Amino acid sequence: MHFHGRVPPQLGNLSKLVQLDMHANYDTDLHTNDISWLASLGLLEHLNMGGINLSGVIDWVHKVNALPNLVVLAMFSCGLIKSNVSWSLVHQNLTVLEELDLSYDPFHGPSASNWFWDVTSLKRLHLQGCELSGTFPDELGNLTLLETFDVLGNNIQGMIPTTLKNMCNLRSLDLSFNNIGGGITEVIDRIPNCSRKNLQELGLMDANITGTTLQFVTNLTSLYVLNVHGNQLSGSVPVEIGTLANLTYLNLGDNTLSGVISEDHFAGLMNLESLDLSYNNLDVIVDSHWIPPFNLESAWFSSCHLGPQFPKWLRWQKSTKILHISNTCLVGKIPYWFWTTFSDATYLDISLNHLSGNLPLNLEFRSVIKLLMQPNLLTGLIPKLSRTIEILDISRNSLNGFVPNFQAPQLRAAVPFSNSITGTIPKTICRMQKLRVLDLSNNLLSKELPDCGIKELKQGNPSSNNSSKVRSLRYFSLRITSFLLSNNHFSSGFPLFLRQCPRLVFLDLTQNKFTGELPGWISEAMPSLVMLRLRSNKFSGHIPVEIMGLQDVRILDLSNNNFSGAIPKCLEKLKALTHTATSNNTSFDNLFDEGYRSSTSMSFSLSNDSFLVVIKGQLLEYRENTLYLMSIDLSCNSLIGEIPEDLTSLVGLINLNLSSNLLSGNIPYKIGNLRSLESLDLSKNKLAGEIPEGLSDLTYLSCLNLSYNNLSGRIPSGHQLDILETNDPASMYIGNPGLCGLPVSRQCPRPPRDPPSNGDSARWFEYGSSQMDFLIGLIVGFVVGAWMVFCGLLFMKRWRYTYFGVFDKLYDRLYVISVVTRQKRFGNTG
Repeated sequence: MHFHGRVPPQLGNLSKLVQLDMHANYDTDLHTNDISWLASLGLLEHLNMGGINLSGVIDWVHKVNALPNLVVLAMFSCGLIKSNVSWSLVHQNLTVLEELDLSYDPFHGPSASNWFWDVTSLKRLHLQGCELSGTFPDELGNLTLLETFDVLGNNIQGMIPTTLKNMCNLRSLDLSFNNIGGGITEVIDRIPNCSRKNLQELGLMDANITGTTLQFVTNLTSLYVLNVHGNQLSGSVPVEIGTLANLTYLNLGDNTLSGVISEDHFAGLMNLESLDLSYNNLDVIVDSHWIPPFNLESAWFSSCHLGPQFPKWLRWQKSTKILHISNTCLVGKIPYWFWTTFSDATYLDISLNHLSGNLPLNLEFRSVIKLLMQPNLLTGLIPKLSRTIEILDISRNSLNGFVPNFQAPQLRAAVPFSNSITGTIPKTICRMQKLRVLDLSNNLLSKELPDCGIKELKQGNPSSNNSSKVRSLRYFSLRITSFLLSNNHFSSGFPLFLRQCPRLVFLDLTQNKFTGELPGWISEAMPSLVMLRLRSNKFSGHIPVEIMGLQDVRILDLSNNNFSGAIPKCLEKLKALTHTATSNNTSFDNLFDEGYRSSTSMSFSLSNDSFLVVIKGQLLEYRENTLYLMSIDLSCNSLIGEIPEDLTSLVGLINLNLSSNLLSGNIPYKIGNLRSLESLDLSKNKLAGEIPEGLSDLTYLSCLNLSYNNLSGRIPSGHQLDILETNDPASMYIGNPGLCGLPVSRQCPRPPRDPPSNGDSARWFEYGSSQMDFLIGLIVGFVVGAWMVFCGLLFMKRWRYTYFGVFDKLYDRLYVISVVTRQKRFGNTG
């Protein structure tokens, strides 16, 4: 009913209530800290409070135990924890309780010693995702009436106990996502013999189970769900699996099964609706005229061997909603019947094959939501897509353009990168209000980006009057978060199209032919930018100071352009770079996650796109870890002036490249503050002065290049600097004839004693302070020590007698020694 707020305790007035179901939706804020009113509902048989926040309720077990007639108790996702509960019951009143659902309550404790193991009347027990750990308790065997036992998604370790032998009513057993361990044969042996003929559901997904045989299925004749996905099972699939006439769901995916799957494996599976054989080493070999006895709703064959010919038996699967046949060695053209047979499918994955030919020009009336066809050998035009499509990945093919009037009103992510698409981006993109990700990189697109202006608004809303159109233009914007256009032939100035993208997070325009100056509105129009890559274009003029208003930017790459003037100051405004990647409170998912996330339960992530970054002296490829790069690259421009001192406040920087410019002045003496720096390239500039000693504090530094400048003085040493470029360490400093000391061959002269010049005053203050402190301490210590001796002699008479007595004896001895020595040397000459 979408109620929210506190659960009213007046519900306790309904003393004759037999059934109370008030479970909440995930978006409903229902909560209470008191359920003591339940004690008034003595006749209650069915209670469902699932989804209500009960995390503040104290000792909820005893309050529920006051309901002796309770048959069904559902308190899933209530935030119930173990720490505020007396976890044992002296008197067990729940003697008729048949169903208990505590799923997704974070008990976070051992599975043993829990009150529900003593409720021997239970028939259905759901403990999914309760964060239980340890081993299964032997008391589990006391639940002899149990029909359904679901502990999916906990951290229980070890084999099922042997005490289950009397659990003869077991129908459904789900141990998935636990660390059961052991062999599959041992697991099956622990299932009571008396229940094997009646067992209908067996879930062992990701349970760390091994074994080389699935022969046990011959004894489980009533199975209609078998899920052993994600284990370490090997060997062949027994043909006897085809005798399980009731089987509707079969999941053998993500194991190391091998061998041949033939039509005999499917002979008796008339009721099969879902089949998963993906990510095994299986060859599906059936007769070309074979007609399967089933009609699948979902079929998963990824990484199996179906080819080389497109499997004709798929033609009969007209009820299929989900089809995965990626990486199945298919060769040749997609058959004409494919798009008709799967016209009702919502998820089609035919990626990673060698399929060729043109696509149909019109897929508008299909039902597909996610269509994955990368990479293949497809040619022709990108078709008119279905009205329902949300995800399109058709990258790394040989497509050459878009059909006229290309539209897809529900499209969230379009990924046609690495094709041969020519022409311009369709103007219909301006009407795709749900589009989040557009990746057109590595194509042959040219000219300008579309101008999403009044004309497009007229087409999108032809009935509105002119004044409303002008007003709506003011608020009109796209929702694109990732816009990737690298390696194309786009020209003209910085795209005005981007003014309509206020939610943009990732912008990549590298390797195009954009010209002109950067506008000052970048930070205002796209305030959420995390990545701004404009490398290898023809941009010119000064870098606008407004660009320092991008507080979230982590990757700023303006390299290989024609920028001039000084590096803008106020670099400390780049807030995201003033924190390390681990300490930054802003968290980002995978680059394309927002665009690919949909309302369905199926997950999808793009893992094949990447970015080329010049770092550590080479061109490296970054994928989903790009966000952690924290980089500024202004290299290969014509920038002049000094390196701003506030650059040293960007302590999160991992890569800093200012090479191949006309920068002058000194290297900032606080460069050692950039403790996260892994790559520093200041080569091919006009930098002068000494190399700061603080450079040796960069313990993460793995690449340093200061070559071809006017640097002078002693090269600092220690820590990381001594192990850089071990093959040729002098290469880091080549082209600086004024440098001396290791690793270059020029020896340094004796350190000067003159006070520092005005230009070195900052360095003298920083590195000479320790010497000044030593001198002051020496003088103070001498004065204090002398005064202590003088005061002792002045006020202590015995000290004076002793001191002068010792002094007289020492004087007499020295006098005698000197006279005797003189007589020995000169006495005979007299």
